[in-house]
Amino acid sequence: MRRFGWIVPAAVVFGLAEAFAFSPYENYLLSGKPTFAGLLARAKAGREVQLAEGLLKVCTDKENVRMLRAGISNPAAFRRSIQGETWFLVVFQYAGGKPYLTAAEAFESITPELKELIEPHPRAVRYGRYWLQAEWINYIRGLNMEGPASQVLSMVTTIRPEKEAEYRSLHQTVWPGVVDQMIRGNNRNFCIFLAEIGDTLYEFFYLEYMGTDFAKDDRMNQQDPVNQRWWAQTGPCQKPLPGEKEIWAPMIPIGGSAVQKEPQNG
Repeated sequence: MRRFGWIVPAAVVFGLAEAFAFSPYENYLLSGKPTFAGLLARAKAGREVQLAEGLLKVCTDKENVRMLRAGISNPAAFRRSIQGETWFLVVFQYAGGKPYLTAAEAFESITPELKELIEPHPRAVRYGRYWLQAEWINYIRGLNMEGPASQVLSMVTTIRPEKEAEYRSLHQTVWPGVVDQMIRGNNRNFCIFLAEIGDTLYEFFYLEYMGTDFAKDDRMNQQDPVNQRWWAQTGPCQKPLPGEKEIWAPMIPIGGSAVQKEPQNG
């Protein structure tokens, strides 16, 4: 970019002098802003209840000093039977400035009692962990960042192998109208995480709803023409879980009940 006869890097112009990369993902990580981590593991056979109880304790102890020192805040946990085994997803905000890929290590450091309850994801073992830090491929912050969420939810689907590249490309260039409708619908901290289980690529989304009339906002989102055109692009890339009619299937919140809902950003 040329300004006043000088060539000025775009990163400097936009206030990212310390965060310059070709990848939007890496630019965000280098910005020092808070990130979100999605950790995935399955329970050992017969230990599902104990793992759920342990995660519930972590997620309800919001003022845990060790957790805050580790850079972890607002954890939420979900479970679902996938391929005949109970898998758990933990999502939390990770403090800006900390290396993003240390999120799993940080969580494990404050939950050593959970290790014996977990059968690690094969790739987590390769990295020396027992929780797999899933790929974080999409984030929409929203505007209303004050106070607790009215609802916190997660859902899961799969990505068709032949459509993976197309789906990833779409989420590198999410349409502005889709982001706008996410905000109008009173949503924040929308995240998409990807992780393979066996030969299947699974997609998990996490969302915090901040409004007071969930049904009304959901109808508005479903009727929005930009959302409808967006879903016409993303829907063919996805495949429902076996036995499910809808693309998205609910993850079961630890300590709560599932919320059946279509996503605002497929």
